[in-house]
Amino acid sequence: MKTAGNFDPSGLRTVLPVADTDVFKALYYDREHAALRPNLTFVDRTGAIVFETNEVGLKGDPVDASRKLAVVWGDSVVFGSGRSWPCLLDRLAPGWQFLNGGLDGDPYSNILGRAAEFNSRCPVELNLLMLGWHHFVPARQVIRAAPRPRWLVWNNDPPEEIWEPRSGNENLQGELTSFLQRVPNTIVLTTPTALNRQIIDRDLSPYFVAGTDETGFRFLGDLPYQTDAQRQGFEHITERNDIARAVCARLGVRLVDVCAAFDTERSAEFREHFYDVLHFRPRSYPLLTRFIYAEIKDLLG
Repeated sequence: MKTAGNFDPSGLRTVLPVADTDVFKALYYDREHAALRPNLTFVDRTGAIVFETNEVGLKGDPVDASRKLAVVWGDSVVFGSGRSWPCLLDRLAPGWQFLNGGLDGDPYSNILGRAAEFNSRCPVELNLLMLGWHHFVPARQVIRAAPRPRWLVWNNDPPEEIWEPRSGNENLQGELTSFLQRVPNTIVLTTPTALNRQIIDRDLSPYFVAGTDETGFRFLGDLPYQTDAQRQGFEHITERNDIARAVCARLGVRLVDVCAAFDTERSAEFREHFYDVLHFRPRSYPLLTRFIYAEIKDLLG
């Protein structure tokens, strides 16, 4: 037992209520460092623990020095609901501890930065890297003033209307290559989606159902539904996954193709494993982790 003379305040935990709002995210998101705040415990109305952040600022239990450390990095697809799915890999891989390095809305560049920084100060045996969906800017129409010579004082020409293409993957190849060369103990996971080529141009609004993450289906949070945004989002994540596949093939890095394994084009119901176009239903977490474990179990001996 610690006495007053050797009390370590770093062991203190803050207990907070869980909620589904941006205010809730502000409780665990350290904006200055673009990372999770450490040593937090979130409880529901009954007092049951929903999830925790540990002493190293990751989602999960305290670090167990008796086990090898693995971290799953990503955005909200990894962060997930409740304790989420990375910790379920512990049950399949005795002697290993899998921590959750997901963060809602995290751009891939910050995911790479967080992972590299953490590996520089902690003894990580294995990184599982999912690049996620962010940063993504849909194609948009931009109106600009008509060009004119510098000597012309006025200009009655109508403004130009141009389309800026969607963006978000321009620097991915170089940044991912650099990261994998610096952090070689990494496996890359492709990013899944409920969308597929057969449905991206269809109006999916009749499939939206109110309910929980287990029973309902929605587009993406409170965002208004648009078929054009749906198509561009699918093209964006397809391009990102293709870049990840190409970089890993060139560098000889193992890739676990989660997107292909959960390709809804081959499913009778595209909503089966997803509660929106991005995120897995919690009931599908065990299936996801069994698939990932089967792909990496030879490395976990």
